[in-house]
Amino acid sequence: MGRFERYLDKVFGWEELTALMSEGRRYPRHPWSKVFQALFLGAACQMRSLREIEAACRSGCLSRRVGPISDNTLVYALQHQDAGELLMLACAVARRIKRNGLLRSRWSRGYVVVAVDGLELCSSYARCCPACLKRRVEVSGDGKRRWRWQYYHRVVLAVVVSGPSPCLALPAAG
Repeated sequence: MGRFERYLDKVFGWEELTALMSEGRRYPRHPWSKVFQALFLGAACQMRSLREIEAACRSGCLSRRVGPISDNTLVYALQHQDAGELLMLACAVARRIKRNGLLRSRWSRGYVVVAVDGLELCSSYARCCPACLKRRVEVSGDGKRRWRWQYYHRVVLAVVVSGPSPCLALPAAG
């Protein structure tokens, strides 16, 4: 366990919080704890895509912490995970952050300031799931223009931007 994980465990009781999350898949090749660790640490390292997390787990900064895991495994695990449990985890962390006073700042006059942004991900012309959104897009290729169906997901993210928060590095586990 690295410094970052020790900090999370000390301040938030991270191991207990994440251990309460149930496995949404029937016969997982990788346990949910490994998938969640890969996703969480990938987000903490500001990785932009699941493929970047996959590469970091295979031979990058997360290889010793998490180990090899494919982006398809990450997607499949997320599709079968209870979103309510993830929301409860986020709420528990937000309550602790607020109680510890990490969100106080002069410039926001005591208000918690949050940046909200939406993005689309996992777009495909061939693969889809029951939760996919669908739209017709005009594509050009071979000098021809034609209409195709594109399947995609939308995600809305909220990031607290008020108050100084500790910037923690993820050193390699030793």
